[in-house]
Amino acid sequence: MKTKELIVKTALKLFLQKGYYNMSMAKIAAEIRISKPAIYYHFKDKDAMVHGILNYYTDRMKIWISHYFANLESGQDFLERIFQAIPIFQNIEQVLLDETAEKYPYSYNDLLTIISKNKPEFRIRISEDLINTRQLLEHNIRRAQDEHLLRPDLRSSQLAILIQTIIEGSSFLSELDPSLKTESLSIEMYRILLKLIKK
Repeated sequence: MKTKELIVKTALKLFLQKGYYNMSMAKIAAEIRISKPAIYYHFKDKDAMVHGILNYYTDRMKIWISHYFANLESGQDFLERIFQAIPIFQNIEQVLLDETAEKYPYSYNDLLTIISKNKPEFRIRISEDLINTRQLLEHNIRRAQDEHLLRPDLRSSQLAILIQTIIEGSSFLSELDPSLKTESLSIEMYRILLKLIKK
């Protein structure tokens, strides 16, 4: 693993373990056992580190999406798979850090909430990922409409917002309420939505 990626993953892990405000560049460097000048060589300050984490998230999700949505047979198949991914989104930290067992006191969503309130530039950067996700949704909704699987009278842009809201909201709710069984919930939500939007 390259030093820059190691720094980013370590910083992300420490933010999730100990909280964004409790970590400094010096503490991150100490965790990796590199010098402070070495960490500043890659990131000039904590804000640059945050941008590094956001870029890392974008890159990791592009790879994950290309594998998860490989060999789609239809636009409807995409919709089914994205609802099935709700439990994965609930534990996105495992995708980002290549881990399967460890739980953290803070989630990636917690980190996004904190940094988006911290600086407007972070909010804008985070919104870019949300917009890209919505555009992917909209593309596949239009595909399903072209395949005569979904109602053509529904605006794909509004339907994309609705689906994104359901998915993001479900992930957030399941973080707060562990009693929610996201696997069965995601399947049921997909079935209900499909009844409403299927042609």
